[in-house]
Amino acid sequence: MRLIFAIWVAVALAGCVTPDDDRFQVGQSDKALVIIGLAESAENTSARYSQLWRQLNGAGFQEYDDRYLFQPETNTRGSIRVRGVPGEFFVFEVRPGIYALDGVFAIIPENRVNYVADGLVEGPARPSFEVRAGEAVYLGIWQTDIDDVRAVSRMWRLDDADLRAVLASEDLVVGPVSLRETPERDVPCAPRRVSNLSQRRIC
Repeated sequence: MRLIFAIWVAVALAGCVTPDDDRFQVGQSDKALVIIGLAESAENTSARYSQLWRQLNGAGFQEYDDRYLFQPETNTRGSIRVRGVPGEFFVFEVRPGIYALDGVFAIIPENRVNYVADGLVEGPARPSFEVRAGEAVYLGIWQTDIDDVRAVSRMWRLDDADLRAVLASEDLVVGPVSLRETPERDVPCAPRRVSNLSQRRIC
């Protein structure tokens, strides 16, 4: 009887994940899942902020390519807002590896003109984290701000209660999500503009 019950439970659990289930399956993907929150400072809420996280190789940053980066941006469609939790949350499927914060960027609208605030982290020390294939990680809530004329972003809090609130609000993942700290790592930077038409600088 116990064997029959065990088989029934296994079948029932397997049925919870259908072939067309688009949730991230922890431990069953060659990609990794990253969840991160951005919250604007109370003094500078009009700007639209973005962070640029890029994958590292042995010599520094990988080439500037969508395959090797992710970029949360405030006040854009697709972000997740949770009642009672500050800021917006973003979810990215990324290649496994080590990532570091390249920089922050802000666009500030004023009188029909957009001003920009660049926040390249020239370093070499900068926040970083590692994520493995099949892992789902939460990087916490980062506060974004304008410091003088520079865009900045600092880790504000890494709290399991915030993560639970996000997961209760959105059915994103099957399996556990780990809190992941972002210790500083030295990464060389040779600043350059993304393009001749952009004021944004990257390493």
